[in-house]
Amino acid sequence: MNPSLSFTQDTSMKDTSTDLTSALARFASTLELGGVPANVKADARRLLLDSIGCMIAATRTRMAPIAYGLADFLGDGNVASIVGRKQHASLAGALYANGRLANCMDLDETFPVGHHFGVAAVVAALALAEARKATGSRFLQAVIAGYELGGRVASALGLPMRITEGRRIDVPVLHSCSAAVVFAAAGAAIQLECQDETLARQALGIAGSNTPLPTTGMWASSTIDLPDCKYADAGWAAVVGAFAARSAALGATGFSNIFDCDRGLIKMSGTDRFDPDTLVGGIGSRWMLADITYKPWPTCRWTHHPLTALVKAVAKASIDIQQIERVIVGTNVLLCAPRFSNPAPRTFCSRQWSIPHAVAMVLLGIPVGPAWLDPAQDDDQIVRTLREKVSIEHWEPANAFASHIVREQWRDMPARVMIVMRGGRRVEAETEFALGDPWTTDTAYGDEHVIEKFRIVSGLSSACANEVIQAVLNIEAQPDVEAIVSVLRHV
Repeated sequence: MNPSLSFTQDTSMKDTSTDLTSALARFASTLELGGVPANVKADARRLLLDSIGCMIAATRTRMAPIAYGLADFLGDGNVASIVGRKQHASLAGALYANGRLANCMDLDETFPVGHHFGVAAVVAALALAEARKATGSRFLQAVIAGYELGGRVASALGLPMRITEGRRIDVPVLHSCSAAVVFAAAGAAIQLECQDETLARQALGIAGSNTPLPTTGMWASSTIDLPDCKYADAGWAAVVGAFAARSAALGATGFSNIFDCDRGLIKMSGTDRFDPDTLVGGIGSRWMLADITYKPWPTCRWTHHPLTALVKAVAKASIDIQQIERVIVGTNVLLCAPRFSNPAPRTFCSRQWSIPHAVAMVLLGIPVGPAWLDPAQDDDQIVRTLREKVSIEHWEPANAFASHIVREQWRDMPARVMIVMRGGRRVEAETEFALGDPWTTDTAYGDEHVIEKFRIVSGLSSACANEVIQAVLNIEAQPDVEAIVSVLRHV
């Protein structure tokens, strides 16, 4: 391992006067692929393939023309590729469109504080690597730097909920899901701009000063008809992160202590329980990619635990959906909120949060992808009938997740499902972990799982899918990223 990445974890990390910004700048600017463990590199490759699949799938949703129009708004250019468009675009346009598309379906990875920032590391690295004709190994190195920086910021920000004595109390008024996305993009850009620690420090300061407002509290309120802006605009956050690195390269300066002092970025984002260890402890040895979770379905990650229980229940017996009387979902108090129990979602994003809608999609065997979020589902009588049969109930054991937080990250999140059939037969199942969680062998995703998901959601021909899969799994040997972006332009 590169000696410059060996940070010891000691009591000084608990002192907010520690130069946290410098530690992050040094890590982002000096990370070398040779010092990254093999399992971490493997997850980075899986993240890349998963993110590309999400981007391609989203080209068949209502968000695609919006993302393309906004890419055009950011200016013409012939620099970087946008998924689904044959012509090259401006760097800012590619960053925005690819980032927005990668996250819009909520099918992308989730870091276990409820943040999605992996796509920003991927799209920032992809656009800059294409523009700079960087090698595949340099590109992968940038993806890792970006994800690690985003994961540390996300951990420092913590879960978007208040927990007291092992129980969730409420949602904070201020919380940012945007900051981690911005810094994931900034970390990738610092690498591909070849910045030293001094420039990287300025890039971080500029990134922090341009991070969008912490609107998660508003998103997590009682709103049911959820808007397209979501908890963060991943496209805009990716632009901001790359913009910050380019600004520093041009000589602009930022807050050189953006993570330090009592008015640093974490505090400004609404976090009131900041532990510096979550931000810099074990940096270079405690890898954020080791805790990445993958999504089997285009829904909020918290719904994946009930859906995993549903899949386990369905696997126990043959289920005739016409014979179902009720589907009872037992879950924690968080998922009993109206947006999760909504049986009649009316917007693109509302379908991503509705457990009744997701249950109907699973039971009907709808292929994972754009069809799950198609408004035509709202008019399908079979779908509507199934949704109405789903009830969400508070199950006290499910609240135990709040007692198993590790460095502000959740681990197990218990859920149960009971399918009640006509005649009284019941099929039940419980789970503590969701499919795609890395902490158990039963749920962890390896290459084969991510490849299978990619084939389904991308909709590519077998030959084309194989081309992308091979390019990604062998990215370190690629002379550049053209093997990937050339496919993206022609989907």
